[in-house]
Amino acid sequence: MENNFYQISKYEAIALIIIIMINKLILNIPYYIIDLVGSGAIVNIIYIGIIDFIVTLIIVKLLKRFENSDILDISEFLGGKILKTLIGIISIALFLIVSFITIVDFSNVLHIIYFSDFPIIYILFFFIIGILIVNFVGFKSIIRTICFVTPFAIISVIVAFFTIWSDLDINNLTPILGQSYHQNFIVGLSNTFSMYIIVYFYFIKPLLKDSTGYKKIAIISYIISFILLLLTVISMLTLFNTTSNSEPINSLFLLSRQLELGTFIQRIDALFILLWIFSIFSYLSFVVFLINRIIKKLTNISNEKMLTFPICSILIGLTLIPINVSQIHFIESTLYKYLVLGFMFGISLVILILANFKKAKQ
Repeated sequence: MENNFYQISKYEAIALIIIIMINKLILNIPYYIIDLVGSGAIVNIIYIGIIDFIVTLIIVKLLKRFENSDILDISEFLGGKILKTLIGIISIALFLIVSFITIVDFSNVLHIIYFSDFPIIYILFFFIIGILIVNFVGFKSIIRTICFVTPFAIISVIVAFFTIWSDLDINNLTPILGQSYHQNFIVGLSNTFSMYIIVYFYFIKPLLKDSTGYKKIAIISYIISFILLLLTVISMLTLFNTTSNSEPINSLFLLSRQLELGTFIQRIDALFILLWIFSIFSYLSFVVFLINRIIKKLTNISNEKMLTFPICSILIGLTLIPINVSQIHFIESTLYKYLVLGFMFGISLVILILANFKKAKQ
């Protein structure tokens, strides 16, 4: 670890993981859950939440043998440079897809709802140029921004939940097991991807100031993230029950449009959108930083900040591809979904298990 590298505290690490979860809520994770299992979403969330929590505890346990190591370091320990490079390439591809989907999806929301007369390319460039500047300022500024935004983002989700409580229709929550046991517990098992934060548990340990607090960070951030997901899904079910639209709806935005806090505060949805812009911006800045770190580990480049130029250039190129909203959501609900599942519960977990066996033999 470089002497001048800013390492994060427990609170900063927890805030980082939570802001990742909130960005998933902003970008329609609750929609995909309800779309798959309908009114059985609450039971499904609890079901997959238990599974994901068990997996989180397993990851924490398996990483205990590897101090200040992420999945790339462990891959090198297990299979040398070749395996490390392979995992690095997969990780970069995953985070680039995540960044691309996030920028395009949220920019489309802003364009359609607030800036329909404003060319969307300017909105895309606003995010990408901002990411470029912030990554040159440094990792510390990214984390400080995340720590500032996260409490307000959590409050926005809680406020959205409690302000629609008076409109609760219990009929929208039934049948509580959805269409069938098979749909809810077998098909709905793929909703484990909704706790996408698990991916970052494989990478944050070397970023910590004190890696002995890693277990507490993982557990606390997971529980808070799960509660936020559950509250959002309940709120969506309360208002809409099922997703019958042909196009995915932006979950938190629709909830924010339902808020009424009297005549003193007008257009609270605009206030929430401003908050979520900062949230998306902070999250994307961290993802690009993480891609830079991965490339540095693979190439031993001296100045990782310079990698921000080519990464942002790639993002600009991807956003310029002529692709409509339906295709974006198809990528999000198929390629992205199963890539996340494969990384979380497949290749990374297998590497951790095998590396622990090798470590035990040594």
